[in-house]
Amino acid sequence: MGMPIDGSIPELSDIDEAGKISFEKSLKYMGFEPGQKLAGKPIDYVFLGSCTNGRIEDFRLFTQYVKGKKKAGNVTAWLVPGSWQVRRQIEAEGLDKILEEAGFELRQPGCSACLAMNDDKVPAGKYAVSTSNRNFEGRQGPGARTILASPLVAAAAAVSGKITAP
Repeated sequence: MGMPIDGSIPELSDIDEAGKISFEKSLKYMGFEPGQKLAGKPIDYVFLGSCTNGRIEDFRLFTQYVKGKKKAGNVTAWLVPGSWQVRRQIEAEGLDKILEEAGFELRQPGCSACLAMNDDKVPAGKYAVSTSNRNFEGRQGPGARTILASPLVAAAAAVSGKITAP
């Protein structure tokens, strides 16, 4: 169920009969309406990282966007490198300092919010823009509402506090 960031959620009449039940269930879970635009939707969390989109290239892209900006006050951001090697590279390149100046904290490598490990769970009903590779129900916490995005879109959302095209 992917769509362009500047697109609208399809109307029910655009969905084939075989997919309508699943589509309606997804809309209800996410709190979305047919025809609604995602751009401008307020968000609560941003997750960059883990093994999917926790590579050095992803952190470089994210950091390039947030450099000189500040994280939105309403956003909790979890930035999780995919490995200790990536974390060391982030530090060696000084990306951690740029992220810190923008209001972000670099976390330890691991699964984290990718699958709601430890305390890294998005609360029920809250919206997360996530670079993880799955967004099935409960993936980032029971009742969490996950919107998958690229690292660049995640950076723009973290700074603006809403779904934003970079």
